[in-house]
Amino acid sequence: MAIRTRAMWIVSFLLLFGAMCVMENSALDSRPETPQVAKTSAVYALAGEFRVVFANLLWIKADKYHHEFIHQNPDWTQDSDLLGMLRMITALDPTFTEAYASGVYMYADGQKDIIAAQDYLLEGLSNNPKSADLNRTAAIFYARRLEDPRTALVYARRAQKYTTDEFDSQVVGKLIRTLEEQIAEK
Repeated sequence: MAIRTRAMWIVSFLLLFGAMCVMENSALDSRPETPQVAKTSAVYALAGEFRVVFANLLWIKADKYHHEFIHQNPDWTQDSDLLGMLRMITALDPTFTEAYASGVYMYADGQKDIIAAQDYLLEGLSNNPKSADLNRTAAIFYARRLEDPRTALVYARRAQKYTTDEFDSQVVGKLIRTLEEQIAEK
């Protein structure tokens, strides 16, 4: 009986929350347009924060699951079940660059699906164009998987432009020199 009552409370809360979102959206849409009126609301901002928190919690769960997988199979790129979790994380929080980078390697190396890897990488870059990590991932991907050092060099230079860490800057600098040498050899 207590479980049924609790479930009814939860369902009621969710319905009430949904109704509040719809009503607030309708109220915002019916307002006359003025430069001072923002189209965002506190409810939507709060819902956005819940999405980011949920994405972080899902990342922790994915990390735990992934390490359990590695204990059984050291080739982490074979963990195809993790791709669904990574997709969900980036759907909830499109700025979660670590999930994009991991997914790119899993598509390319584990699934041997270069097109899916490239699509996921470009999705991540369109959501995070100033991410040093994703630009470096793109440089490595284009150099290794697509054997396109010219495109890789563009991404490597962007990675260096956006990196804030001295060590990462040195690593990307070495990558740039290597790509420039590859281009000169062709």
